[in-house]
Amino acid sequence: MLPKLREGQWRELASESELRTLSEGERPPNTEAVVRRARGATIVSMYFQDASASWAHVVDYCFRGEGRLARVRGTFNSLAASGRGAGVRRRRTTYYDAEGVLLKTQSGVFDIDTDRALTAAQFVDQDEPMYPSVRALPFSAELLPPAAPVEQDPNGLAAVVRGRVSSVKACYDQALRRAPSLAGKAVARWTVDTTGKVTEFAWQSNTIKSATFALCAQSVIESWTFAPGGAPAVVSFPFVFGGPGTEESVSPFPPSSDATMFAGPAAASR
Repeated sequence: MLPKLREGQWRELASESELRTLSEGERPPNTEAVVRRARGATIVSMYFQDASASWAHVVDYCFRGEGRLARVRGTFNSLAASGRGAGVRRRRTTYYDAEGVLLKTQSGVFDIDTDRALTAAQFVDQDEPMYPSVRALPFSAELLPPAAPVEQDPNGLAAVVRGRVSSVKACYDQALRRAPSLAGKAVARWTVDTTGKVTEFAWQSNTIKSATFALCAQSVIESWTFAPGGAPAVVSFPFVFGGPGTEESVSPFPPSSDATMFAGPAAASR
């Protein structure tokens, strides 16, 4: 499936008209996103397409004010449905409560030309890419302010994380045995809640192309506990392996009210 989620270089654009111009070019992006903030919520509209133009997927995400996902509405247009003329359109809306528990799903399949409901249709469907929070979005680094310097870490989280880097390096060493040339930088982002537990983990970016490392490191970090009693804090911590040194930074993220357009990697020529 193109695009490859969380891979490629995202570009921030100045306006929707600039995004539209790019989309109509010779090499349009595989993924587009428009982000809006309104009444304490964040609305993200994403458009996915494949290089052969056989399908297109429009997904609207609605995040609550605290950043958790409330609703996903996906419209998948398949132009290569088996046994049908122009194709089919699948609509699906899923709702989640404030804790991320699925409440209900509504779904239907329609003729792409007439929009008439279909009782049966054969086509290769695509799931909506899931982002349980705003910070899990692949371009969250552009949406959220950069992490403050370590010196501004009032809870002392940076020192705790530095003392546990060796456990993440053990995951890298494990992956390195499978891929001796493995190297890169992985930026992990997570929340430390008032009880000291790790929640809302996501890879902000990851150039270490190893599922073994990513899964192992996430499991290790999610098992960490910090001193309870402090205010919730967001940790942003880059792990660099196969190169000189390891960078470290920790900071809470204040709320942002930006409205931003993004374009993902370019699609192959059609």
